[in-house]
Amino acid sequence: MDHIPAATPRPRRRPLTLDVSWVLSPLLALPGVVSGVVLSRDGLILGGSADVSVEAGERTAAMTSSVLGAARALCEGLSNGADGEVVDIVISAGTGYYYLAPAGDRAAIVVAATGAVNVGSLAYEVQLQVQKLIKALNDASAARTPETPA
Repeated sequence: MDHIPAATPRPRRRPLTLDVSWVLSPLLALPGVVSGVVLSRDGLILGGSADVSVEAGERTAAMTSSVLGAARALCEGLSNGADGEVVDIVISAGTGYYYLAPAGDRAAIVVAATGAVNVGSLAYEVQLQVQKLIKALNDASAARTPETPA
C-alpha cells in the first residue's frame, strides 16, 4: 500500500471582511454632517453611513481615491523633496463641504456636510477617527498573520 503523506496544516486566518462603518458614527453626530464613506486606498468601499447606497458608496470611494492620489502627486511634485504628505482636503461646494482625509497608507474617510458645519470641529473629529481607523486596520492586519502551529 502506498504511503499518502499527511496534509500540511494550513495556518488559520480570520475572515477578510472588516466593516469599519463605526468610525463614521461620531462624525455623523456633528451638526451639519450628513453622510460619509470609509474607503481603501485603491478605491474600494470599507464602510458607509446608512443613507449611502452601495452604488453611491462605491462611486464615492473610487472618486475619493482618485482625488487623494492626485493630491499626493501634486504634493510630491511641488514639495522639492520635503515631506508632501496629504493630511486632509476640504472641498467647498455650493451645497456645503466634502472633507477627505487619508488614514495611513491603506484607507481614507470622506464626509459630506452642509454649509452650517463647523469645519474646524469637523477637521479635529475626523483626525481623531483617522487614528482609530489606522489602529483598527493595523489590529486586523496583525490578526491575519499566520498562527504558528502548536
